[in-house]
Amino acid sequence: MKEMVEYIGVSNTTLKRYENNDLVPSVWYTKGSHRRYGEIHVIAFKTIRSLLQGFDIPVAYQLMRAAKEKNFTEAHWLIAQTQEKLVKKKETLRMHKEFILTFPQKSMKKQTLRIGELAKFADVEASTIRYWEKRGLIEGIRDKSSGYRFFERNEVRKTIIITLLRKSIYKIEDIKKIVDEIEDKNLASIKKHYTIVNDELDNQLAMQLKAISFYMDYCEKLKSS
Repeated sequence: MKEMVEYIGVSNTTLKRYENNDLVPSVWYTKGSHRRYGEIHVIAFKTIRSLLQGFDIPVAYQLMRAAKEKNFTEAHWLIAQTQEKLVKKKETLRMHKEFILTFPQKSMKKQTLRIGELAKFADVEASTIRYWEKRGLIEGIRDKSSGYRFFERNEVRKTIIITLLRKSIYKIEDIKKIVDEIEDKNLASIKKHYTIVNDELDNQLAMQLKAISFYMDYCEKLKSS
């Protein structure tokens, strides 16, 4: 194990965790209870380290288990679904950027949005919208006749900006300050955040593609074993 730890560059606790989570092929033990790894284990450990850089932990673990069980088609579909979500994030970012930077020239199909419609447009949960409203980041208008809350265009814009800022700014107070100071003529800070998030998505795609290459080689090794 000591040699593998040095070669892969992780702790022995991490390697044991991968084994205990059933992520790698079975390890052979000597009579003295010492682990003995083979070439397939080296490839497996390198593969999971690469997957964890490009994919969320649950997805990376699911892919490793699928490979071990030789459920390769299932794994391929999971990769496709995960990349589809990444494409959606990229498209949502583009749509939001276009909406913000062309505001107020860019019109909406509806002048006001209900909380469910706003949540869908902003790609967040309705409960998140309610929380932001409670904290004073956005403000809805309640229809006395129906009881529904509606959000006007400026509040929609604020919501989109908040969804972007929360990716890099974690304090509600700091986000509120930025949102309150936003003017149509001064969107430099927002443009900067869009660039940061866009670069992060591009980097994630690159890491996913690199991990997929590792993973496909690993699957081929397993097929022939």
